[in-house]
Order: sequence, then C-alpha cells, then structure tokens
Amino acid sequence: MLALIVMVSAQKKSEDDPRNTAPTFGTGGPVGGPTGLFTVYDGSTLRKGEFTFSAAYSNYDRDPGDVDISEIPVSFQLGITNNFEIFFNTDAYRGIKVNSPRNLSGFYLPNNSGTSLPAVVLAPGTGQLAGTALFRPSGNQVFVQYPYVGGTGGLYGFDLSDQADFVTQGVQRARYSALFGTALGNIQVQLGPAGPGGAANVFPGIGSVYGGILPGLVLTTTTIPGAFVPVGGTQPQTVPGVFTLAPSYLNDAPMLNRKFGESSFSTFTVGAKWRLTSNSNPIGFGVIPFYRFYADSGSDAAGFNQLQRGASPGGQKGDFGAILFADSRLRKWVNVSANVGYIYNSDIEGQGGTVLLDRGDELLAAFGVDFPVNKYFQPIFEFRSNQYVGGRTPNAFENNPLEGLAGVRVFPARWLGFSLGYRYHANQQDRSSIEDSDFNGSITVATANPLAATQVTTNFTGVPPGFRTSSDPHGFFVQGFIGRRDSRGPGEIPNQPAQVTAVNLSKSTITLGCPAGQKSESNSCDDDKSVNVTTSASDPENDPLTYNYTVSGGRIVGTGSNVSWDLSGVGAGTYTITAGVDDGCGVCGDTKTATVEVKDCPDCKVICECPSISVSEPAVAVNPGENMTFTANVSGGSQDSQTYNWTVNQGTIVEGQGSPTITVSTSGLVNTTVTAEVEIGGLCDVCTDNKASGSGIVAPKPNPVLRDEFGKLANDDVKARLDPYASDLQADPNATGYIVNYGSSKLVAQREKLIRDYLVKDRGIDSSRLVFVNGGVEPQIRTRLWIVPAGADSSSVDE
Repeated sequence: MLALIVMVSAQKKSEDDPRNTAPTFGTGGPVGGPTGLFTVYDGSTLRKGEFTFSAAYSNYDRDPGDVDISEIPVSFQLGITNNFEIFFNTDAYRGIKVNSPRNLSGFYLPNNSGTSLPAVVLAPGTGQLAGTALFRPSGNQVFVQYPYVGGTGGLYGFDLSDQADFVTQGVQRARYSALFGTALGNIQVQLGPAGPGGAANVFPGIGSVYGGILPGLVLTTTTIPGAFVPVGGTQPQTVPGVFTLAPSYLNDAPMLNRKFGESSFSTFTVGAKWRLTSNSNPIGFGVIPFYRFYADSGSDAAGFNQLQRGASPGGQKGDFGAILFADSRLRKWVNVSANVGYIYNSDIEGQGGTVLLDRGDELLAAFGVDFPVNKYFQPIFEFRSNQYVGGRTPNAFENNPLEGLAGVRVFPARWLGFSLGYRYHANQQDRSSIEDSDFNGSITVATANPLAATQVTTNFTGVPPGFRTSSDPHGFFVQGFIGRRDSRGPGEIPNQPAQVTAVNLSKSTITLGCPAGQKSESNSCDDDKSVNVTTSASDPENDPLTYNYTVSGGRIVGTGSNVSWDLSGVGAGTYTITAGVDDGCGVCGDTKTATVEVKDCPDCKVICECPSISVSEPAVAVNPGENMTFTANVSGGSQDSQTYNWTVNQGTIVEGQGSPTITVSTSGLVNTTVTAEVEIGGLCDVCTDNKASGSGIVAPKPNPVLRDEFGKLANDDVKARLDPYASDLQADPNATGYIVNYGSSKLVAQREKLIRDYLVKDRGIDSSRLVFVNGGVEPQIRTRLWIVPAGADSSSVDE
C-alpha cells in the first residue's frame, strides 16, 4: 500500500486544545517572565505578535535565618516569531522578615543596631594577633557606618582609660599595644583596611578569616573562672562556646541586616526563550538565555543600605544564566516539563572595587506536571532544586533549597487568567536537617590578665546551643496576567470517511492452461493469470487516501488505485477482491467487491512426440564364455511409459528382458559377433521407427600362458617368484592358475603346500582358481606356473 501524506505546519493552535499559555512568575531562584508554569518553563512560546503582562504576589521561606520573603514580581513578554519570545521582569516590591537574626552574619556587622553581638573576626591591627581568628566579645564593637574601614575596632575586654590606676593602666595598655600593634596610650585599633585575600578581600576586625566582609558567628559563650586578685593576678574570662569561623549568609540577600526590610525595583531581568523544535512537534525543547542585574550595590553607602534591607544579592556586574527546557504532551490532558540551567553570579563589590563577598553560582533543576482539564482550568505541580556551586565564600549554614509548588490556573479567556497555589520549603533548617552539621575550630581570645593556656570544649547532640531552627516552611502565591492571543483555528472536524465507488477488472474469467505435455485443440486456453484492477474512490475532505485490498486467493502486486491481481498457483474456482480506502481513520467507508472465475481448459489433448532410440553396445571384445551387456537409450518423446522387447542373433539373454539393459551369455561362442535388437512399445501410433540394435564381438579362443618356471629354491625365493604370478591372476579375475610340479612325491607335496598356502593365505587368491598338477617323477623338484584365460583350452598346459 502506498500513502501520500502531506503535512502542513499549523500556524494556529486548535480551538480543541485545552492548554493555554501563561508566563512564569519565578522568585526564589528562577527568573520570571518566560512562558511556563509557576516557576518551571514548559516547551511553549508565544506566537508572533502575542504579549502578556503579569503581576504576582509570592511568599516563600529560605535559610539560614528562617527568612520569610514576600515579592511582587511583574513581567512583560512578547512573541517575536512563532517560537521565539523576549521577556522583562522586575520586583515591584520585596519584603523580608528574619525570624532568626543570630543565624546570619549580617547582624554582626559594625552598623548593626543595638549592642554588638559576639563574633569571630580576622584580628585587626599589625600586632601579635594579626592574621588570626579572634573572638570579638559582645558589646565590643561600637556603631560604625559603612564602609567601616578606619572606624574604631573596640577594646576586646581591655581598659585603656585614664581612670584606671597607674599600674593597671600601664599593664593593659602595653599588652593591648603588643597584641594589636597600636601605639601606647588610650588608642584603639582601627577596622581594616581591606587587604588581598582569595576570591574576596579580607577585612580585619570586620570579616572572617576566610575573606569577605561578613564575620563568623558566636552562638554561645562560657566563662573561665579566675581568682579576682590585685594587679598581676587572673580574672574570669568570657570565651566562645559554639561558634563558626566562616560566615553564615542568605544567598538571596547576603548582606541582610534588618529583621524586616522592604525594597522595590531592585532586580531586573531581560532574556529570551527560544524553542528549537517545531510547534507541531509533541516534544518541545529549547533554551532561555538571560541577564539579571541589580539597582543597588556595595559601591556606596546608599546602595549597601539597600542590600542590608534585603533588596537583592547585589552582584556588581549582574548575573548571566542559561536554562534548557523540554516538555512532552503525554496526553491531551497531561503535559510534563523539565528544566536544567546554570547561573553565573557576579561578586558583591565595595568601594574601590574591593570584593565584599564571593558569590557562588547556581545550578537549577526543576520538574513540573500540568493537567489542562479544559481550557478554563489547569492544575499544576512542581518540584525544584537550587544548588549553589563553584568557588564562593564559605557559608557555615548554607542551604540548597528544595521546594515543591502546587496550585491551579484559571482562564476566563485564553488571554486572561490568574494563578494561586502553595509553596513548601522541603529542606528548611529544622531540627532534623541540622543534626549532621559539624562544628569544630579554634580561635584566639585576647585578655589583659591571661589565664594559663586552656582548651574549652563544648559538647552537644543534635541542634547546637544558640542556633534557632526554622519552623515555617509554608508559603503561597497569587498571580494575574492579561495579554493578547491569536485566535485559534477551528477544532477538529468530524472525519467523513472515504468511499470506494467502483472496482473494475480487466477480465472476469480466467481459463487455466493445459497440463504439461498437453495443449488446447482450440488454442483458447491462456496461462496469463494476472488481472488488472482499477479502483475509483472519493473523499469529502480530499484527504490523502491509502488503498487497501483483500483477496480470497492469489496476491496483490503494486500499490495505489491501479494494481495487478496475480492468481498464479490457484486452482479452478471463484475468487473475490475487496477494495477499501483509508483517509486516516482506517477503512471506515464503503468498500466494493469484484469476482473472477477460474476454469479448467475443456479441450486439452496430449501432445504426441516420438523419442530417439539407440543401443549402447560393449566397447571391447569379450572373451569366449564371458557375458556382454546391451542398453537401450530412449530420449525425448511424450510417452508416459514404454516397454522393451530384446532379441539376439546368437548367445543367450540371461538377464534384463523387458528392461532397458540386458546381459547376454557368450558360452560356446568363439571369434564371432553378437547382435542385439530392442523394440520399444507404448509409443504413439505415429512412431513407427521403434527399433534399434547394437553388436558385440566375441574374441578368438585364447591359449594358456607359461608365466614362470623354476627349480629347487629356498622357500623365500619361491614366494618371490610367486608374487608376479599372483598379481597376474588378480588382474584377470576370470583366468585360472595351473601349477605343475615335477619331482618325488614328497618334494611335490611340500612344494604344492608352500605354493597353496602363500597364494591363498598371503596373497588372497581364491583356492577354486588354482589347479595343481603332478607333472611326474624327476630327480629334483621343478615347478611351472601357467595362466589359463577364460575360454582357453587347458589341455595344452605342460606341452
């Protein structure tokens, strides 16, 4: 069967397709704006000229800090071609509430309101402590405005005031000066300056030993007791109990320093969505490149203040990302989408290009399923992962969020709709997720009256003391969108089946040819068993048609409306052909059936042809008494069976009369010719030349041959004389060996026994072919060896 199918790429979606297009709103990692689900991008794009405005309210939770984030993302998208769209997204509002501020390093910076929290910083100054991790006690850090460098670094428990007694004042000032490298007097160490580090600069007195402006955390402290005695003795000393050398920060807002902060229009994203497969392909695949940039940075105090309010991550050069998307329409009512992408994030820079924090890159992966129940209602389920990868400033309580979203979209019209749903932070830093964290490290504690070297170890199981776990993983979202959509094409039109209107055969009767060896007397029988079939059909929609044929015998050769029906090999009878057409729904319409009758030829007659007859005769003369063979050769002709009748002019037929081959005995015949004639019976009446003959020659009568003669010899020499004699007998199986011995009876008997045993036992000569003759008495033993051919007169032996 041959079907010609023409596919036309549809420029309009079908009205029967219940699935609509709408923009994503993103937040929490993925950017919003491209066509998709809530945060997962599907394989669809806007058609050329279509556009959408979208606004959403999204509330979600992130760690560390048990942070509750609310955003209002707004976006615009425009279809440039039928598989390429561009988009723009920004946050019209962002509000951040921090429920566990002590879990975030931003609340340990010098401009934090209230009493400064205990921290672990890179020791300031140029003294003995330079370059070490130093414990900064609670209340040590006075309030200093950003950029901090040059501000007062604090006393670290020392009393440098002029009110202290002279001895105490001198001891403390001298020790403070040695530890921090300051001049003697009431002079405090300064914060900074920023120095070279790894990927981020180091900020003595402000940031951690790992680089960056954020310090390590001190979650609990303990006191080492001492005897409070006059100057020179020891005093009780406060030391950290549970602490981190590395900072702890929220990747969404690393510099966050407010328990509640608000901002607007801080993050902007521009990008495109490009579907690489055709719109008619059930599998959509493509890429989303984008650039994300920020209105605020750490290059000035105003921008840094916004970063501390949680406005954005604040990457100085913006972020570059690429997301691969794919989806598949498994059923009309179910669609599966998957994304994987990478975002290269720029660092947070301060004044003079110093790197305040080395931000890690993001590896995004997401999976979504939506169910377009009808064109008005679409349930959606998503699960996504956001992994922070690449070189970055260490994060003591880093959290790679796993998040699930579930909700619905409602479309009052194809171009208008709203979404609402629930978000769940699946791996928040609750009690179970923090149990496997490892806390260990060592820091230096500065003291005016040092105790003996003491190691303080804090043991705990599960959540570390001072760490507040997260307790609210729940979020929600609401989205509204409006735009323009092209009108949809007509829905599926019920198929009207194609009909077969006629089946025409080149002939309706076939007369079989005669069997082999026969022919029609009237020459009216034909061996051509091929019938040409022409089918006429029509389809109301002019769909491409595939022709289908069913036959009760034979086979169809070819495809389409004109085929050949081959009835080779069938016997007499009636055979049918049924023609149908398929316009895509199967053979749904009317079919037509036609009949061909196959008949035997009524006037077949056997064709008579005469054979060629010859007789094969003996190739050489035979000895008298031997048999000779004659064979009749019959070739060609139309006879089914023939008979053989043989006659000979002399000799006797001893075998084969009535068969193609006879054996004739020549017993009593010498030096003559035997002629055999065969008469073939069973031929057609017109075949009168039915005889053939052949002749064989009987040789003259042969004479005995004296082969050897010898006298007295050793037994081995006798055997040597017998070897050629035995060979001659074996060469002529019809000959007879005559052995004549002369001598005394004893010698003759010995010689005869020797010869008989050797010829029969050792050389395998049949004893019946050997004749021993006593030639008479002689003084010495003598032997004569004769060979008597068949037909020869043995009476002449020994003459």
